[in-house]
Amino acid sequence: MIADVIGAAVEAESPGYIRKTFRNLDEILALKSVPELLSGEWEVGRFTDDTQMTICVAEWLASDANLDGKSLVERFCRAYEPWRHYGPGVRLILESFPKARERWTDLATAMFPQGSYGNGSAMRVGPVGLFFHNDLPGLIEAARTSSVTTHSHYLAVQGATLQAAAVAIATRAGFDANQFLNTLTVALSHFEVRGENTSVYRTALGRIAQGISQGVSPLKMSALLGNGIKAQEAVPMAIYCFLANRDSFEKSVEAAVFLGGDTDTIASMTGSISGAALGEPGIPERWLRRITETIYTPEKVRQIAHQLHSVGQSRKFKAK
Repeated sequence: MIADVIGAAVEAESPGYIRKTFRNLDEILALKSVPELLSGEWEVGRFTDDTQMTICVAEWLASDANLDGKSLVERFCRAYEPWRHYGPGVRLILESFPKARERWTDLATAMFPQGSYGNGSAMRVGPVGLFFHNDLPGLIEAARTSSVTTHSHYLAVQGATLQAAAVAIATRAGFDANQFLNTLTVALSHFEVRGENTSVYRTALGRIAQGISQGVSPLKMSALLGNGIKAQEAVPMAIYCFLANRDSFEKSVEAAVFLGGDTDTIASMTGSISGAALGEPGIPERWLRRITETIYTPEKVRQIAHQLHSVGQSRKFKAK
């Protein structure tokens, strides 16, 4: 949530502009508003569709015993506020759903015949990683279900699964970068059993391992991994920003925001992983005070988190 709020203020800006204009994230949060691309002003302190849809996923996991895809789309529709920077594909789906409830599974390919491989399903999947942190097969199935509602391309599904798995691994103590990446590779193998090509993400994980071992900065790695809206760019980049700054939530999010490009999404995904690793004490209280939301305040998000944890405990997941 907080990483999304910060990243939204400089979304689509170049890394050069961000670094020239701001020395740190506090200077971004000091802004009252920023001009929108087409018209109006964006109030700094508001979150985007990244957080809006993440909250929907968390509430879905906590409330829907069957984890049905249609019920998740219904939640997305009820929460839908176009001004929160929803992408055109998701807007089409959510605006079409009320008249196409019985054909809802067709909507994900309405704009993109093979399904979207944008980062829209990966950006919201963090709660799946928390809920299924000890159940990799369950995590993979839930990540797939949540993804295909809007992003059904195999690269989007694999990316969402890797992001969820990264969050799950981050909840465990004592891992190193190689263990972290090896576990992500295990998650990819589940897709290979289904006959899917995982070479795009396997290549990215190899580049991440090499970059971490050589101490390459996230900014330099973005030339290899990318910083755009494609899942195959955003997911590896978020993982890299975290692994390069494992002990600091602030530095992880700062690395993601100062990449430029799709700053709100890569930052929010980085924040999801770092937050899972470090817990809320790692988040600066001064940042949380800058959130200006009136319904889903930080306290409300805490309540949802506690509910999600309580339901997850009752499911008695087994480590696999």
